[in-house]
Amino acid sequence: MKTNTQSIKALMIAALVVLAVGCSEFNAPTASQPPETSSENFQYPPIENVIATVEAAGYRVIAPRAETALDDQECDTVSVSRLCRGSNVSNINLSGICKLTVPGSVLPNDMTITVVAPSTCMGVADFYPHPTQFNGNVEIRWDTQDFELPEGMSFDDIVPLYVHDDGTIEEVVFERSENRFITVQTNHFSRYIITQRVGA
Repeated sequence: MKTNTQSIKALMIAALVVLAVGCSEFNAPTASQPPETSSENFQYPPIENVIATVEAAGYRVIAPRAETALDDQECDTVSVSRLCRGSNVSNINLSGICKLTVPGSVLPNDMTITVVAPSTCMGVADFYPHPTQFNGNVEIRWDTQDFELPEGMSFDDIVPLYVHDDGTIEEVVFERSENRFITVQTNHFSRYIITQRVGA
């Protein structure tokens, strides 16, 4: 009986080790490394290529205000991560860029979610792990008072764009509130860019 108990304990310890190793793939990224996802080391298209696509389509990327971003010579990548659990609502705030709200009920499992600004000089936000399909919608909100609006541009000219994995873009359905918030509801993660439509 004692040997049988020892065997069960050894199996339980081995299972915990396997579980710990399996969960380690959700470690938060550093500013210089792209986050890893559960299925692959996914990278969004290079930001320079996407900006060229955005501009060719008649949009201009809006920049964060100078006081919320780094100076023009240091448009570094920044990120913030949070362990989100199914038992509560999680808010992830990337200061000066956007705020993500994740209701616990939409999570397929507890997971570490990361929001990355590939350049603090652009209104661009990447969301990880990718691909992630939620059981409902998460909310991404931008406070446009955090952005530097070009001269002659109004709040009504702001348009958020969704970037597909192949680098193509499309306007997304969004809400524009009187207090200058732009809000997108989505059930999966991707890259979003805050722009002004200039080609219309």
